[in-house]
Amino acid sequence: MTRRPAASRRIGPRFAPDSLKNVTDASAIRQQLSRIQRAILDDPALAVGSAKELIESTAKVVLKERGLPIDDKADLPALVREAQQALGLHPSSTTPGPDGSDAVKKILGAVSSIAIGLAELRNRGYGTGHGPASAPAGLGARHAHLAVNAAFTWCQLILDTLADPKAPWRKGDD
Repeated sequence: MTRRPAASRRIGPRFAPDSLKNVTDASAIRQQLSRIQRAILDDPALAVGSAKELIESTAKVVLKERGLPIDDKADLPALVREAQQALGLHPSSTTPGPDGSDAVKKILGAVSSIAIGLAELRNRGYGTGHGPASAPAGLGARHAHLAVNAAFTWCQLILDTLADPKAPWRKGDD
């Protein structure tokens, strides 16, 4: 077995191959993923900032694919809400799960909270995007992994739903 040098191994999550197949232009998403891969071990702040940007890019791609307007001044919570609504995934508009319970609604609410929490982490100076007065202390690779995996969870759900021919948002497309 040939092992690749550590520098060439990909670190962090990857989207399933079919996740981006129906996206007209996934270049912004791919750019963020590439930046995260390069930063996750050596630059946790860049990984956190890029994880937030991955969510932003994914939300904007969804809105574009659905033919909805994109407000370039919208904050992350608004983009997350709009993207989830565009796909029928917002907890306030989701029907009960297959077993009749609200478990799916709770999970969708938690996923929204994860995305918004990541934005808060980045905005408090633990990610790139805002120049701090002093370097934040205590941010390590494990925090970067947490942020990246949180972003990935939200983005994977959104992209899988966008690509799913049986997704709730497609019911009106018949």
